[in-house]
Amino acid sequence: MYHKNVVNLFRRNSDIFFMTTSLTKIKGIFYEETVITLGTGHTQKNQKVKNFCYAEQLDNDMVKVSFLGNEGNPTGIVIELPYDEFLKKYTFDPDYKVKTKEEREHDKHLATAEKHRSRKEFHSAEWEYSTALKIDPESIRANFGIGTLYMEMGQPAKAKEVFRKLSEIDAIFEEDNKHIFNEFGIELRKANMIEEALSNYMKAIEISPSDENLYFNIARVYYDRRDWTNALNWIEKAMNINPHFRDAKQFEALIRKDMLDEEREAAETGGSVPLKRPEPERKNPLK
Repeated sequence: MYHKNVVNLFRRNSDIFFMTTSLTKIKGIFYEETVITLGTGHTQKNQKVKNFCYAEQLDNDMVKVSFLGNEGNPTGIVIELPYDEFLKKYTFDPDYKVKTKEEREHDKHLATAEKHRSRKEFHSAEWEYSTALKIDPESIRANFGIGTLYMEMGQPAKAKEVFRKLSEIDAIFEEDNKHIFNEFGIELRKANMIEEALSNYMKAIEISPSDENLYFNIARVYYDRRDWTNALNWIEKAMNINPHFRDAKQFEALIRKDMLDEEREAAETGGSVPLKRPEPERKNPLK
């Protein structure tokens, strides 16, 4: 007798077929996601971590779980869990691979850079980001980190140089990096790299066409250029995706008001009115 849920699990994760001798048995690499707290006081933040294990179904009721260390080796910790409890806690990972020594070193420097940055120790953070980039020059996280750090340090010229390089790395537009490319567009706009920002958003939309935040931020770029027609066009697209998008509705009203104010001023004096600042950019929510 087989559990129906197991069959469904293998339908959702068809790659697991290659890791099992029976289509009805759990066998492969899984992970449990937990949240840990780093830092204290105002620097405290939560971070999600994945705890990996090798799991094998013993019978209809129990699953054996062997936990793995950072290098993919068994830790020696082995437990048995009821089948239903295992399915609630663990998720199959068909793309699991063990990080190399260089990859672990890269991640270590990134984590240290973020710690320095949270303490406003900018030069130490810059050194750690730079060291990570020596290990992997095309690292999305390291390039984005040092670029935004330069903006925070008031060095836009250096930031532009990094962002220009980053915009040429195709990997930033992969699905795994969708939490970055919207924020990247925001930083490009702040660095006055308007064409690059628009190009970034267009590529991002190809990957995530239903993300209303991307359309919102394109409208923001056109608003800054006082291109009312395109600003309205893109904010309407955002609201078509999410009719309950409150920020977009408020931004649309602001665009229309500034457009009318400018037309009225131009008719009366031939001049134009200074623009109000719009709503803050929208960042992708982490899902």
